[in-house]
Amino acid sequence: MKKYGLSGQDKTVKLNKLHVSGNVCGEYIEYTIAQHYRNTSAEDVHCTYSFPVPETATLTGFSLSLGGKSLSASVESRDEVLTIIKNAKDEDLNPISLESDDEEDFQITVGDVMPNETVVIRITYMDQLIYHDNLLKVIIPSVIDPTYVLSETEEELAGPGTESPEFYLSLLIESFGEVSLKSSTHKINVERQDETLRKVTIEQGQTLDRDFVLELTERRPRQADGIAYSWYDQEAEEEKAILMMRFFPILPDDGMSGEKNYTFIMDMSQTMEGKKAEEARSALLLALRALDDGDRFNIISFSERSEVFSPRGKVAYNKETLEAATEWIEGLTVHNGADIRSALNLAIEEAREDDPEIPNYVFLFSDEHVENEDEILEFVQNHIGSVRLFTIGMDSEVNSYFLSRLAEAGGGKAEFVEEGQRLDDIILRHFHRIHNPQMDVTSIDWGEMEIERTYPGTISYLYDREPFTIFAAVNGSIAGKVVLRGKVVGRSEELEHKLTADLDKLEIEENSQLIEKVWARKMIESLEEREHKMRGHERDQVRERILELSKEFNMLSSETAFILIEAVEDPVSGFVMNRIVPLEMSLETMKLLSESFFLDDTRYSADLNLRETMAAKGLSRQEARRVIQFERENLLRILAKNQQADGSFKDMGEDEPQAILETTLKGLLAFTAGNEPATIYLTSINKAFTFVMKTIGEDERLLTERNLMLLSIAYELAHAKRLIKERTIVSLDGLFDRIEEGEFPSSLKEVESVVAATSPLQMKFIMAAALNISASQIGDLEEIFEKDIKSHISRISEVALAKAL
Repeated sequence: MKKYGLSGQDKTVKLNKLHVSGNVCGEYIEYTIAQHYRNTSAEDVHCTYSFPVPETATLTGFSLSLGGKSLSASVESRDEVLTIIKNAKDEDLNPISLESDDEEDFQITVGDVMPNETVVIRITYMDQLIYHDNLLKVIIPSVIDPTYVLSETEEELAGPGTESPEFYLSLLIESFGEVSLKSSTHKINVERQDETLRKVTIEQGQTLDRDFVLELTERRPRQADGIAYSWYDQEAEEEKAILMMRFFPILPDDGMSGEKNYTFIMDMSQTMEGKKAEEARSALLLALRALDDGDRFNIISFSERSEVFSPRGKVAYNKETLEAATEWIEGLTVHNGADIRSALNLAIEEAREDDPEIPNYVFLFSDEHVENEDEILEFVQNHIGSVRLFTIGMDSEVNSYFLSRLAEAGGGKAEFVEEGQRLDDIILRHFHRIHNPQMDVTSIDWGEMEIERTYPGTISYLYDREPFTIFAAVNGSIAGKVVLRGKVVGRSEELEHKLTADLDKLEIEENSQLIEKVWARKMIESLEEREHKMRGHERDQVRERILELSKEFNMLSSETAFILIEAVEDPVSGFVMNRIVPLEMSLETMKLLSESFFLDDTRYSADLNLRETMAAKGLSRQEARRVIQFERENLLRILAKNQQADGSFKDMGEDEPQAILETTLKGLLAFTAGNEPATIYLTSINKAFTFVMKTIGEDERLLTERNLMLLSIAYELAHAKRLIKERTIVSLDGLFDRIEEGEFPSSLKEVESVVAATSPLQMKFIMAAALNISASQIGDLEEIFEKDIKSHISRISEVALAKAL
């Protein structure tokens, strides 16, 4: 396992105290880890301090106290930091060095620690807790070398002065609504202060030798809610407040328009060879399985010339065309050249032949830098018509400016696959948005409150079941209601819709520091995203604004880096002066240290999964990446990629209806039984429910007590996570009503009654017993992965279920 903290020779630098304190505000957290070390030897010890920066977090504070000196980190422009480092080298100074390693962790040289001398290090992180399925998860990384932690027996044998370090943790948690709290890693105490305010402390005798994991589950989540912080502004002589609003719309989906047309354009030029081509093929296979009955599609690959899956035009989506397209995609190979213009021309010309009343989408996967940008952009603008074009850049070095402009010209959105991101998650998110209603926002009514400014400045639309946060600076008190109004589109007829939050029920806190920092971080990230789409003077202006915000809030960004400041007291005057201490680091280390992403980013789930695997199994990041292919989240992706056109899950070659129905029920339960985010699988889940209902409708003999129990449990688990669309609920409720009314044997009614009276945890035990699944059955996946995954979908579903137990 990776070892963090202060290290010297022969373990003579001892950790005496470890204090963690922080605040959780809605979906955001800031916490400080304070570590007190002492040199217990009779000699000087040269020490290095190692620490992680979780990819979803940003470092907001660092300080070091040693030998009467106190150093603290401050933010400065990268150019200025590089100049300071260069001058230090020219003057032959010995700067403190900061380095990063292959694991993307960091080491800072502390220097020599004298005998019995104390070193105090404080490090502060700010992080976003992604909200999915009513669940928020806090992970505080371990910073203790486990070899320094003694058991009670070891402490007794070692004698006095060798105890494990004193550990104290305190988190103040303010939530949007009432939450339940639990930790799978440590024993905690929870002090309830009011409905939305909790204080979490850790029981004595524990350490941070493993990551601290805390789960917050909202008991009664609301579609519109807020958290507010207020203070009295002495200069303005009035009350000020910052309001953070979260909207989580569950939009009506009855009357959603049916068929859609899709064209997928895939870059198969030489630069895509290897991992990028493999990821693009995998994402395209997943995209095809997200289509619905009635949809039509085509695929174009391009290098120096274009190849078309169906030269005669789009084909209807069904079992036969899905199998043919899968074989065609898997057979694609890379070639020289890259004529993106011809591929776009083919897609747009074909779209002109389609019914203009049917929505038309084009997805472009590419890593190309093109020379004739303006010519291509002009062509798309003049000929795209009502077609929506989405562009996906296959790595961070791609021509982001061109692909962003291309998507903008096509009325779509550009996405870029950065290091650590999963392309298949991006595709799932796109199709979740396409297949579900969207709320076009027409107004937001703040009532009687005086709003100074908001971030973002406007809200154009909200997506179904995707949280959206807006911040508002308020002059005066917070009261009344906030009403967001809009029209639900994507249906055959537009529908007026509104979300209302009652602010009179909010508990107002008197601490605005965290929420102000979150606001600043959001603004910085938004500006960094805009920077990719700009050039010249406009880009320079955006960079300048990023630098201003970073320095104002002492927050790292793409334009800044840390320097160390030493506070030195003048012995004569008593005045304290600040002295810059050079902190030598490479440009690559600067970039790694400043990388974080609060915005809607698929890197979050990937990094969270990595961190949990590292914590649970004691692995390095590289080892965890190898293991993670067998983890639940990846197994769910495999299931989604192998879903059939009709929504079923089955082993290749299986034709028996009962066997296909059972495997589909296992697949449904695999998606709904776990604690990880599942909203991106909303289409897959509802397609599977539709297949089950259709199959039972065609042969009601398949509605056995066992199948009904599995279906009912899947329904209850999915419904609790808000993963079932209205039309699916109507269909399922119709079946349950028929059972209740006695149209089926009474034993089925008894099954329904048992499931209805069962808790979610009990449901999982019943499900496991019915399918004869246990956690001990996890295994042999490596052998399956080496053979044929498609022939073992039932087994993969079982393992995914077992991992959820």
